[in-house]
Amino acid sequence: MTAMPDGFDPRDDVVGVLDLCNINTPDGDFGFMPGTDGKFTDVNGKEWLGSTILTISRLQSAIDGVAPSGSVGMSFFQDPDQPDLIAEIKRLGIEYVDGRPITFYWQPIRTPEEFYAPTTPPVQWLQRTMRTLSFRANGALDRSVTLGFESWSEDRKAARRIILNTDGHAKLIGAANPSLEFMPTVDFEEEKLFG
Repeated sequence: MTAMPDGFDPRDDVVGVLDLCNINTPDGDFGFMPGTDGKFTDVNGKEWLGSTILTISRLQSAIDGVAPSGSVGMSFFQDPDQPDLIAEIKRLGIEYVDGRPITFYWQPIRTPEEFYAPTTPPVQWLQRTMRTLSFRANGALDRSVTLGFESWSEDRKAARRIILNTDGHAKLIGAANPSLEFMPTVDFEEEKLFG
């Protein structure tokens, strides 16, 4: 199994790779190209809007029991003649994104022409669950919004211990093991059997 699209060899000369981020909301999916301006339309007809004011934190997998979180941030100057963006986002509330997926893709670009007419679809490489929204105001007009998400293993650190008795065995595999009724429940020995 490969993550590469058919006919794409990562050892070939490549012009570039676009980082893409899809945010799922009740109003649909919204595609972004963080860190670059412009608009990109993929082979499926989906539009990805670029912005240099969008940033994504470092993305990690869970290692050593740690379930890392990440964020997508946007810092901007609020135009006093336009509606307050943070007030609009607060009106939607955290329910607008909480528990919904945020998906990350990369788009291989083999030739300069593929910026305008790509030949391969974006490749999904990571999906997380959105959890938090936070806001910050610096001075009169400097604002920032941060969308936080957890890793795919966020429940790993809160896993419940399964006791290996008949009930625990049934939870683990779906069928009770009657022989576990005779399992010792304490390791205290009043008298050694063999001396």
